[in-house]
Order: sequence, then C-alpha cells, then structure tokens
Amino acid sequence: MLFLLCSLLLSLMLTPYSLLAQSKPEKSTSKTPDVTAIQTLRSQSNHAIRARDLTAFGQSMLPEIEVTRGSGSHVSSRDSVLASVSVQFKDSAFLGYVRNTDRIEISTTSPLAAEHGRWTGRFQRSDGVQTITGTYLAMWRKTDAGWRIRSELFVSLACKGSAACGK
Repeated sequence: MLFLLCSLLLSLMLTPYSLLAQSKPEKSTSKTPDVTAIQTLRSQSNHAIRARDLTAFGQSMLPEIEVTRGSGSHVSSRDSVLASVSVQFKDSAFLGYVRNTDRIEISTTSPLAAEHGRWTGRFQRSDGVQTITGTYLAMWRKTDAGWRIRSELFVSLACKGSAACGK
C-alpha cells in the first residue's frame, strides 16, 4: 500500500514536467518542410537586398509587419518598411544587410515560428566601411500563401570601420 501511494505521489509530481517536455518547439536541427521553407525565404530576402529589389524584399512580409531596427526605432507596416528600405537601396553608400539564421523553432500550438540569428549591415563612409553587427529575432506566421514575417527585432551590438560608429 505504501508503495502504491509513493508511486502515485511521484507520478503526480512529475506530470507537469512531462507535459513541458512534450510541448517543446521544433528546432531547426530537424529539417522539416517548415524549417526549410523559412530558410529559403530568408535566403531569398538576403538576395533581394543584394539585388536592391524592393518588390522581392517585401514578398516575405505580412502587410501588418512590425520591425524594431537595430537602433531601437520602430517601423509599422510593410509599406512603411519598404519606403524606408527604398531610400537605402538608392543610396550608393549602402552596401547591404545580411541575416544569418542560427536556429528556427516551429510552434506546436499555433501557426508561428521563431527565427533567431545574427545580422550585418555595411555602409561605405569617407573613412572606411562601417560594419554594424547584431542579433535578431523574427516571428513568422504560416498563412494560406506560406510563411510570412509578422515581426522582427534587430539589436545592434557592435560597430567598426568608421568614425560613424560613434554617432
């Protein structure tokens, strides 16, 4: 009888932990079709920046996207993001942005995914090439049209190559 009581108590104590273990998001180490789709879209977005192709750059975004830039400023809506980026695309000093994915987690409870990574921005300055680096987190939402970016948070962590870094 004591053995049964102890077993029951132990199973009740461990139940919350077993439920947590079952609800872990899917990591990018498992190459699922969803992870592959997001990686492909990120690659296409990086290519669109290199090509300065505004239309292609906007294709991975939801219309209601929210972006917090590396400096902390905020941009709401795809149209506003594209208007801001179009100014950079026209600027010859802008050498580009690259986002490198570290991992992708697919939610098991909603049509969402989290992409974690590192980013680099480069600008030609009179005293050299300014290189800004940092980390980012993107929230992706699965829609009828596929995965689209719902929000992005960029954090600038380092800058080198130009006196412009101190400004």
